[in-house]
Amino acid sequence: MEIALGLIPGLVLGALFTYLWIKFQKDPEKSNAGTSSSRNQLLKLIQSLPDIVIWVDGDNRIKYASEVALSLNIARDEKIQIDSLESLISTARKVDEPITKKIKAKRPLGIAKLNLDTWVMRLERGEVLLWAQNNSIVSRVETVRRDFVANISHELKTPVGALSLLAEAIEEAGKDSETIQKFAKRIGPETKRLTNVIRDIIDLSQVQSDDPLATASPVEVDRVINDAIDAVQLLADLHSIEIVQVKSPDVKIMGDEYQLVMAVRNLLSNAITFSPANSRITVGAKLKDGVVEITVSDQGIGISLENQSRIFERFYRVDPARSRSTGGTGLGLAIVKHVCENHGGEVSVWSVQGQGSTFTMKFPQMEEEALIETKKEFSS
Repeated sequence: MEIALGLIPGLVLGALFTYLWIKFQKDPEKSNAGTSSSRNQLLKLIQSLPDIVIWVDGDNRIKYASEVALSLNIARDEKIQIDSLESLISTARKVDEPITKKIKAKRPLGIAKLNLDTWVMRLERGEVLLWAQNNSIVSRVETVRRDFVANISHELKTPVGALSLLAEAIEEAGKDSETIQKFAKRIGPETKRLTNVIRDIIDLSQVQSDDPLATASPVEVDRVINDAIDAVQLLADLHSIEIVQVKSPDVKIMGDEYQLVMAVRNLLSNAITFSPANSRITVGAKLKDGVVEITVSDQGIGISLENQSRIFERFYRVDPARSRSTGGTGLGLAIVKHVCENHGGEVSVWSVQGQGSTFTMKFPQMEEEALIETKKEFSS
């Protein structure tokens, strides 16, 4: 049987887990304190690894799931959410030896793919231990590297080339102060554009490379909205635009707070850029059937139906001339889309030209009580 080198830690610790588990079952005379202490030490060892560990009973109900399994939503509501893993567990119940297998599957609550090296072993009474290592990061890093190079070559050459030409023009102007002043004034906007491009490319690369559900933590939606408003308030004031925050329910999302703030901030910045002075932008959240909806609405110029299908593409600009004057990069909405997908959600737009636009991000609500109960199950 061929075994991946990366699975060796899983094999060793899995065998140790199995040994101790059987020992607990066959040695009921041992003191409860000793058994509890040994089990707690084993759990600490397991949780110290960035691996997926799931222990199910004979009915495939989860008795224990590691933090990584929970954060990736592989373990949810006491059930395994990936059919191929459930099938592998069923097969493991029929054989005496551990099974190792590579599995590719769609991550629950998202579009990202999981490349798993799995190790599965039958315990007693139909219970099964599943150990898996997520190797998705390898392909993710390669994609980011390729896209980063493409983005650099596509976008940076324009402002860099413009700055180079301006520098040459100023040098050739000699002592002609009027010409020097004319070209010098154009350096500021080009520098701003270059800065914005670099910032957005770095942000996009980050959201492409990071997997927020692999290291997720509870994020308060109200706090995300507040931080995003604070980040753009000065820009809104400069454009004489009022930002109104609608009272949001007390809900949380599992994910990365920095990325979520970045997404809302980009929607707000976009709304400010394409709204007239003395208009209003409304931002808020609501909970509907276990889905958290964050909306940003403006009274701006709106987006044509034709353009609505393309605005989330990288570098796509509805109005290239306006983007040049405002320093827009065409990456803001692409970043929003990636953040939503990374968190198992989606983003959509409603817009009418001349009336404004509403962008809606949808995320699965964090089921805090279910996660707590799953974690308690093993230690009880």
